[in-house]
Amino acid sequence: MIQSVRVRVLRVWEDSDVTRLLNILIRNPGMDMIDIGANIGGFTMFTAGALGRFTLVIECYRPGIERIARAIQMRNAQQRVVLVQNALYSVAGKYLTLTTDDPSGIRLVNRTTEKQSKNEFVVKTIEFDDLLPILIERKVKTAMIKIDIETSESYMCQTGSKIFDQINIPYIMMEWHSWRVNHKKRYQFIVNFFAARDYIPTDPYCKELNPNEWLNKEWPGNVFWIKKSYPRNLLC
Repeated sequence: MIQSVRVRVLRVWEDSDVTRLLNILIRNPGMDMIDIGANIGGFTMFTAGALGRFTLVIECYRPGIERIARAIQMRNAQQRVVLVQNALYSVAGKYLTLTTDDPSGIRLVNRTTEKQSKNEFVVKTIEFDDLLPILIERKVKTAMIKIDIETSESYMCQTGSKIFDQINIPYIMMEWHSWRVNHKKRYQFIVNFFAARDYIPTDPYCKELNPNEWLNKEWPGNVFWIKKSYPRNLLC
């Protein structure tokens, strides 16, 4: 896997982003983590393993979730992590197939009638709000989100109103994929969702982005949504 090779070479995948999120967590002792599209757990191992923060992990690809589970056991961090092996989607309980060309960039592609299967590229869907009972049980009051699910980020917004209403989520790191030109409605929905909740989009250095120019190449590969009401100095 391309991502695994880079981890071995550079030791930390997406090291600048990991460092950025860890620094924010350190400045916010009461903040937990929601890792959506965790892949091999590069963020989770630091948030739960190093900082000891509760981390809710959503990863639909079974080999990825199995690797994370083994790593969590090695770090003795089982009590600080909940693993969810499902795909966020507009409707819960459906079965979808994944692309098979690159596990570091798998995408939801088609519905399937295949259900009880050992096929690692068949996944069951959930809505984001389905995870609210877990957050309540773990007494999560404030959390940041890292989401990287290959053009499916809009499903978090489409099905997550209850979580955003009940959990204080001041900071979201979101992959802003170049494929947005092919999924304009999805990405406009994301922009509208966060605008309605008084978030502002920024680049990695907290420079504000023009929300009307989300389709332009000037927007970076990762966008950081910041809640206006939260102290900026604790996030930037």
